[in-house]
Amino acid sequence: MTTAPPPLSVPVILNPAARHGAVWKRIEPVKAAFAANGMTAQLIESTSEQHAGELAAHYAAQNAALVVSLGGDGMVRAVAAGLIGTQTALGIVAGGRGNDLIGKLGIPKGIEAAVAIIAEGRDRSIDVIDLNGRISVGNVCLGLDSAVQVYADSVHRIKGHWVYLYGIIRAILAPQRIDLSLILDGEEVDFRGYTAGFANSGRYGGGLKLSPGAKIDDGLIDVVLLRDVWLPRLAVELVAFSLGLRAFHPHITFRHAREVSIAAREGAAPVEIVADGDAVAHTPATLSIRPAALRVRVPR
Repeated sequence: MTTAPPPLSVPVILNPAARHGAVWKRIEPVKAAFAANGMTAQLIESTSEQHAGELAAHYAAQNAALVVSLGGDGMVRAVAAGLIGTQTALGIVAGGRGNDLIGKLGIPKGIEAAVAIIAEGRDRSIDVIDLNGRISVGNVCLGLDSAVQVYADSVHRIKGHWVYLYGIIRAILAPQRIDLSLILDGEEVDFRGYTAGFANSGRYGGGLKLSPGAKIDDGLIDVVLLRDVWLPRLAVELVAFSLGLRAFHPHITFRHAREVSIAAREGAAPVEIVADGDAVAHTPATLSIRPAALRVRVPR
Protein backbone atom coordinates (compact mmCIF):
# COMPACT_ATOMS: atom_id res chain seq x y z
CA MET A 1 0.00 0.00 0.00
CA THR A 2 1.46 3.35 -1.07
CA THR A 3 1.10 6.56 0.84
CA ALA A 4 -0.63 9.40 -0.95
CA PRO A 5 1.52 12.53 -1.40
CA PRO A 6 0.68 15.41 0.92
CA PRO A 7 -1.62 18.10 -0.49
CA LEU A 8 0.11 20.93 -2.32
CA SER A 9 0.54 23.88 0.04
CA VAL A 10 -0.25 27.16 -1.72
CA PRO A 11 0.54 30.61 -0.21
CA VAL A 12 -2.62 32.75 -0.01
CA ILE A 13 -1.89 36.38 0.84
CA LEU A 14 -4.64 38.54 2.33
CA ASN A 15 -5.18 41.84 4.09
CA PRO A 16 -7.19 41.12 7.26
CA ALA A 17 -8.21 44.78 7.58
CA ALA A 18 -9.56 45.13 4.06
CA ARG A 19 -13.20 46.23 3.80
CA HIS A 20 -13.41 46.42 7.60
CA GLY A 21 -12.43 42.77 8.00
CA ALA A 22 -15.00 41.39 5.55
CA VAL A 23 -12.35 39.08 4.06
CA TRP A 24 -12.53 36.89 7.19
CA LYS A 25 -15.93 35.62 6.05
CA ARG A 26 -14.19 33.97 3.11
CA ILE A 27 -11.46 32.19 5.05
CA GLU A 28 -13.25 28.94 5.90
CA PRO A 29 -14.84 28.58 2.44
CA VAL A 30 -11.40 29.16 0.90
CA LYS A 31 -9.82 26.47 3.09
CA ALA A 32 -12.60 24.04 2.19
CA ALA A 33 -12.31 24.74 -1.53
CA PHE A 34 -8.55 24.20 -1.51
CA ALA A 35 -8.97 20.93 0.41
CA ALA A 36 -11.59 19.75 -2.08
CA ASN A 37 -9.01 20.21 -4.84
CA GLY A 38 -6.23 18.36 -3.00
CA MET A 39 -4.43 21.49 -1.82
CA THR A 40 -3.79 23.29 1.45
CA ALA A 41 -4.30 27.05 1.68
CA GLN A 42 -1.34 28.54 3.54
CA LEU A 43 -2.96 31.78 4.73
CA ILE A 44 -0.57 34.69 5.21
CA GLU A 45 -1.65 38.07 6.56
CA SER A 46 -0.09 41.19 5.05
CA THR A 47 0.15 44.47 6.90
CA SER A 48 0.44 46.82 3.91
CA GLU A 49 0.60 46.88 0.13
CA GLN A 50 4.39 46.85 0.27
CA HIS A 51 4.39 43.94 2.70
CA ALA A 52 2.11 41.91 0.43
CA GLY A 53 4.53 42.41 -2.45
CA GLU A 54 7.48 41.44 -0.28
CA LEU A 55 5.70 38.26 0.80
CA ALA A 56 4.96 37.34 -2.81
CA ALA A 57 8.57 38.02 -3.83
CA HIS A 58 9.76 35.79 -0.98
CA TYR A 59 7.77 32.82 -2.28
CA ALA A 60 8.79 33.52 -5.86
CA ALA A 61 12.44 33.43 -4.76
CA GLN A 62 11.73 29.98 -3.31
CA ASN A 63 10.47 28.89 -6.75
CA ALA A 64 6.86 28.59 -5.67
CA ALA A 65 4.74 27.63 -8.66
CA LEU A 66 1.85 29.78 -7.51
CA VAL A 67 0.99 32.57 -5.06
CA VAL A 68 -2.66 33.48 -4.50
CA SER A 69 -4.21 36.88 -3.80
CA LEU A 70 -7.35 36.89 -1.66
CA GLY A 71 -8.98 40.30 -1.99
CA GLY A 72 -9.89 42.93 -4.54
CA ASP A 73 -7.94 44.58 -7.34
CA GLY A 74 -5.75 46.46 -4.86
CA MET A 75 -4.59 43.21 -3.28
CA VAL A 76 -4.07 41.70 -6.73
CA ARG A 77 -1.83 44.66 -7.59
CA ALA A 78 0.10 44.31 -4.33
CA VAL A 79 0.78 40.59 -4.72
CA ALA A 80 1.50 40.90 -8.44
CA ALA A 81 4.21 43.47 -7.71
CA GLY A 82 6.28 40.75 -6.05
CA LEU A 83 5.86 38.34 -8.96
CA ILE A 84 6.80 40.58 -11.90
CA GLY A 85 9.40 38.97 -14.12
CA THR A 86 9.34 35.62 -12.30
CA GLN A 87 8.05 32.20 -13.28
CA THR A 88 5.66 32.15 -10.30
CA ALA A 89 2.04 32.51 -11.37
CA LEU A 90 -0.56 34.67 -9.64
CA GLY A 91 -3.76 32.97 -8.57
CA ILE A 92 -6.80 35.10 -7.70
CA VAL A 93 -9.69 34.52 -5.32
CA ALA A 94 -11.97 37.56 -5.40
CA GLY A 95 -12.72 39.38 -2.18
CA GLY A 96 -13.17 43.03 -3.16
CA ARG A 97 -15.93 45.23 -4.49
CA GLY A 98 -14.93 45.74 -8.11
CA ASN A 99 -12.86 42.63 -8.92
CA ASP A 100 -12.31 43.95 -12.43
CA LEU A 101 -9.20 42.02 -13.45
CA ILE A 102 -10.89 38.65 -12.96
CA GLY A 103 -13.73 39.81 -15.19
CA LYS A 104 -11.23 40.49 -17.96
CA LEU A 105 -9.50 37.14 -17.45
CA GLY A 106 -12.65 35.03 -17.16
CA ILE A 107 -12.06 34.05 -13.53
CA PRO A 108 -15.37 33.65 -11.66
CA LYS A 109 -16.17 35.45 -8.40
CA GLY A 110 -17.31 32.28 -6.65
CA ILE A 111 -14.74 30.75 -4.31
CA GLU A 112 -15.16 27.11 -5.37
CA ALA A 113 -14.95 27.91 -9.09
CA ALA A 114 -11.96 30.24 -8.62
CA VAL A 115 -10.04 27.66 -6.60
CA ALA A 116 -10.82 24.99 -9.21
CA ILE A 117 -9.06 27.21 -11.76
CA ILE A 118 -6.10 27.62 -9.41
CA ALA A 119 -5.89 23.82 -9.27
CA GLU A 120 -6.50 22.98 -12.92
CA GLY A 121 -6.10 26.14 -14.99
CA ARG A 122 -3.30 27.29 -17.26
CA ASP A 123 -0.77 30.10 -16.88
CA ARG A 124 -1.10 33.13 -19.13
CA SER A 125 1.35 36.01 -19.46
CA ILE A 126 -0.18 39.48 -19.32
CA ASP A 127 1.05 43.06 -19.51
CA VAL A 128 1.19 45.48 -16.59
CA ILE A 129 1.49 49.26 -16.49
CA ASP A 130 4.53 50.73 -14.76
CA LEU A 131 3.62 53.92 -12.87
CA ASN A 132 6.72 55.67 -11.55
CA GLY A 133 8.19 52.30 -10.60
CA ARG A 134 5.04 50.72 -9.17
CA ILE A 135 2.62 48.62 -11.17
CA SER A 136 -1.02 48.71 -12.17
CA VAL A 137 -2.67 45.54 -13.39
CA GLY A 138 -5.83 47.20 -14.69
CA ASN A 139 -6.03 50.93 -15.37
CA VAL A 140 -4.63 54.29 -14.36
CA CYS A 141 -7.03 57.26 -14.31
CA LEU A 142 -7.08 60.96 -13.46
CA GLY A 143 -10.07 63.24 -13.08
CA LEU A 144 -13.60 62.08 -12.32
CA ASP A 145 -12.28 58.74 -11.09
CA SER A 146 -10.75 60.39 -8.04
CA ALA A 147 -14.12 61.83 -7.02
CA VAL A 148 -15.84 58.53 -7.81
CA GLN A 149 -13.45 56.72 -5.49
CA VAL A 150 -13.99 59.22 -2.67
CA TYR A 151 -17.76 58.87 -2.89
CA ALA A 152 -17.55 55.07 -3.20
CA ASP A 153 -15.39 54.82 -0.10
CA SER A 154 -17.74 57.08 1.87
CA VAL A 155 -20.68 54.64 1.91
CA HIS A 156 -21.00 51.24 3.55
CA ARG A 157 -24.63 50.30 2.93
CA ILE A 158 -24.22 49.94 -0.83
CA LYS A 159 -22.48 46.71 -1.81
CA GLY A 160 -20.49 45.35 -4.73
CA HIS A 161 -20.21 47.21 -8.02
CA TRP A 162 -23.29 49.29 -7.18
CA VAL A 163 -21.09 51.43 -4.95
CA TYR A 164 -19.15 52.58 -8.03
CA LEU A 165 -22.35 53.50 -9.87
CA TYR A 166 -23.29 55.56 -6.82
CA GLY A 167 -19.87 57.22 -6.93
CA ILE A 168 -20.23 58.04 -10.63
CA ILE A 169 -23.64 59.65 -10.13
CA ARG A 170 -22.36 61.77 -7.24
CA ALA A 171 -19.23 62.78 -9.17
CA ILE A 172 -21.02 63.96 -12.31
CA LEU A 173 -23.43 66.12 -10.32
CA ALA A 174 -20.54 68.51 -9.62
CA PRO A 175 -17.82 67.57 -12.11
CA GLN A 176 -14.32 68.96 -11.81
CA ARG A 177 -12.27 69.47 -14.94
CA ILE A 178 -8.54 68.81 -15.10
CA ASP A 179 -5.81 70.40 -17.22
CA LEU A 180 -2.90 68.18 -18.19
CA SER A 181 0.17 68.25 -20.38
CA LEU A 182 0.67 64.79 -21.87
CA ILE A 183 3.44 63.27 -23.94
CA LEU A 184 2.28 60.14 -25.78
CA ASP A 185 5.23 58.27 -27.28
CA GLY A 186 7.02 61.59 -27.81
CA GLU A 187 4.00 63.57 -29.05
CA GLU A 188 2.86 66.50 -26.89
CA VAL A 189 -0.88 66.68 -26.20
CA ASP A 190 -2.69 69.35 -24.18
CA PHE A 191 -5.78 68.10 -22.41
CA ARG A 192 -8.67 69.79 -20.63
CA GLY A 193 -11.60 67.64 -19.67
CA TYR A 194 -13.14 65.27 -17.18
CA THR A 195 -11.09 62.08 -17.30
CA ALA A 196 -7.76 60.92 -18.66
CA GLY A 197 -7.67 57.13 -18.65
CA PHE A 198 -4.81 54.77 -19.43
CA ALA A 199 -6.07 51.22 -19.78
CA ASN A 200 -4.49 47.80 -19.61
CA SER A 201 -7.53 45.65 -18.84
CA GLY A 202 -10.06 48.33 -19.83
CA ARG A 203 -12.50 47.37 -17.04
CA TYR A 204 -13.12 49.31 -13.84
CA GLY A 205 -15.81 50.05 -11.27
CA GLY A 206 -17.14 46.50 -11.13
CA GLY A 207 -17.55 45.94 -14.85
CA LEU A 208 -17.72 49.38 -16.46
CA LYS A 209 -15.56 49.67 -19.56
CA LEU A 210 -13.00 52.44 -19.87
CA SER A 211 -11.81 50.96 -23.15
CA PRO A 212 -14.12 48.23 -24.50
CA GLY A 213 -11.54 46.83 -26.90
CA ALA A 214 -8.56 46.81 -24.55
CA LYS A 215 -6.29 43.77 -24.79
CA ILE A 216 -4.27 42.76 -21.78
CA ASP A 217 -1.44 41.19 -23.76
CA ASP A 218 -0.90 43.48 -26.76
CA GLY A 219 2.02 45.48 -25.34
CA LEU A 220 0.04 48.74 -25.57
CA ILE A 221 -1.67 51.24 -23.26
CA ASP A 222 -5.14 52.33 -24.40
CA VAL A 223 -5.36 56.10 -23.94
CA VAL A 224 -8.91 57.45 -23.46
CA LEU A 225 -9.45 61.19 -22.99
CA LEU A 226 -12.92 62.56 -22.14
CA ARG A 227 -12.65 66.21 -23.18
CA ASP A 228 -14.54 69.24 -21.95
CA VAL A 229 -18.08 69.28 -23.33
CA TRP A 230 -21.66 69.54 -22.06
CA LEU A 231 -22.11 66.44 -19.92
CA PRO A 232 -25.34 65.16 -21.56
CA ARG A 233 -23.54 65.35 -24.91
CA LEU A 234 -20.59 63.43 -23.45
CA ALA A 235 -22.97 60.74 -22.13
CA VAL A 236 -24.31 60.21 -25.68
CA GLU A 237 -20.77 60.06 -27.05
CA LEU A 238 -19.82 57.46 -24.42
CA VAL A 239 -22.53 55.18 -25.78
CA ALA A 240 -21.15 55.61 -29.30
CA PHE A 241 -17.63 55.01 -28.01
CA SER A 242 -18.67 51.77 -26.28
CA LEU A 243 -20.22 50.61 -29.57
CA GLY A 244 -17.08 51.41 -31.55
CA LEU A 245 -18.71 54.24 -33.56
CA ARG A 246 -15.70 56.53 -33.64
CA ALA A 247 -17.22 59.14 -35.95
CA PHE A 248 -19.86 59.88 -33.32
CA HIS A 249 -17.68 60.74 -30.31
CA PRO A 250 -15.57 63.78 -31.31
CA HIS A 251 -14.93 64.74 -27.66
CA ILE A 252 -13.54 61.33 -26.74
CA THR A 253 -9.99 60.78 -27.92
CA PHE A 254 -8.72 57.22 -28.25
CA ARG A 255 -5.24 56.05 -29.20
CA HIS A 256 -2.48 53.63 -28.20
CA ALA A 257 0.86 54.39 -26.59
CA ARG A 258 3.76 52.54 -25.02
CA GLU A 259 4.94 55.40 -22.81
CA VAL A 260 3.03 58.36 -21.41
CA SER A 261 4.27 61.35 -19.44
CA ILE A 262 1.64 63.21 -17.39
CA ALA A 263 1.97 66.62 -15.76
CA ALA A 264 -0.40 69.26 -14.47
CA ARG A 265 -0.42 72.48 -16.48
CA GLU A 266 2.19 75.03 -15.41
CA GLY A 267 1.10 76.73 -12.21
CA ALA A 268 -1.69 74.23 -11.49
CA ALA A 269 -1.86 71.98 -8.43
CA PRO A 270 -0.78 68.34 -8.82
CA VAL A 271 -3.57 66.00 -9.96
CA GLU A 272 -4.36 62.80 -8.07
CA ILE A 273 -3.73 59.49 -9.86
CA VAL A 274 -5.93 56.43 -9.30
CA ALA A 275 -4.63 52.94 -10.12
CA ASP A 276 -6.84 49.85 -9.90
CA GLY A 277 -9.36 51.76 -7.81
CA ASP A 278 -6.88 53.22 -5.32
CA ALA A 279 -5.42 56.72 -5.10
CA VAL A 280 -1.69 55.99 -5.33
CA ALA A 281 0.16 59.08 -6.57
CA HIS A 282 0.02 62.64 -7.94
CA THR A 283 1.36 64.21 -11.08
CA PRO A 284 3.94 64.38 -12.51
CA ALA A 285 4.16 60.74 -13.52
CA THR A 286 5.43 58.48 -16.25
CA LEU A 287 3.57 55.39 -17.42
CA SER A 288 5.04 52.63 -19.52
CA ILE A 289 3.82 49.21 -20.57
CA ARG A 290 5.69 46.12 -19.42
CA PRO A 291 4.73 43.41 -21.91
CA ALA A 292 4.11 39.85 -20.69
CA ALA A 293 5.56 40.74 -17.28
CA LEU A 294 3.13 38.76 -15.13
CA ARG A 295 1.98 35.14 -15.22
CA VAL A 296 -1.61 34.57 -14.08
CA ARG A 297 -3.52 31.32 -13.54
CA VAL A 298 -6.61 31.49 -15.78
CA PRO A 299 -9.27 29.05 -17.08
CA ARG A 300 -8.20 26.54 -19.68
